[in-house]
Parts: sequence; C-alpha cells; structure tokens
Amino acid sequence: MSTLIHLPEGSVCWPAAALSGAARDVMHAQTSVHRARAGERRAGTTRWERSYADACAWLEWDWVELAKGTVVQADPLGVRCNVLLLDERQRPLLSSRRRAMLATLVYLLPWQGPVLDRLRGAAPLRRVERDAQRLAA
Repeated sequence: MSTLIHLPEGSVCWPAAALSGAARDVMHAQTSVHRARAGERRAGTTRWERSYADACAWLEWDWVELAKGTVVQADPLGVRCNVLLLDERQRPLLSSRRRAMLATLVYLLPWQGPVLDRLRGAAPLRRVERDAQRLAA
C-alpha cells in the first residue's frame, strides 16, 4: 500500500496547529451572488485566499441570507479548498477533523462584512487597495 499522498496541482499544506494564525493572513478575494428566484433567499459563494511566492491557498463556501443584514454559511462543514492540513507529525488530518478545523477557520474570519457589502451593492475593494490598507494598519 502506497503512503504517498497525491495532491491536486496548486495544493498547499498548512500545519493544523497554525490554523488560528492563518485567519490573520487569509484575505477576501471575491464574493458572488447567485440569481434568486421569486420567493427564494439570496445566496452565493465567498472565496478567501493567502498568496505565497509560488502558490495561492484558497477556501470558499456557500452562504445564505437569512434576513436583511444576516448571512450564514449554507453548510458549515462544506468548505472547499486546496489546503491539506497536517498534524504535528506532518501527516494529513482525517477528513472529519479537517472539515471541523476548516469550519473553525471560517468562524474566525470576518467574512460576513464583505458578503453584506456585496449584497448592498458596494463595490468591493480591489486587492491593491486592501493590501495598502493592511500595510497602513
């Protein structure tokens, strides 16, 4: 039995122990709103990224607007990403633990603000403007 793990091209490995610190480095990349049919709640997808010199780690998930000004994840365990989480021995986490850890990361991110801005029709900040604001802080 092979112990090699085959990752999709562009995947990034993160130590699970450093996940709470990753919340400071992951930035909002884009939010899309799906067309809602009459009587349906507005919903969409948001994507957050962390760029490296040679790769980009990304996470995305679906959200739903419950009421005006209130958005929640459609499925808290349904985070899609190109991140492989590693335990203290540099082994991949079990799928169930990985999903729970990614849900915790999303909980730590201030993702509702950019989603609500998009729903209100505010133009999202371009990446260059966000980086300038981050450096100024």
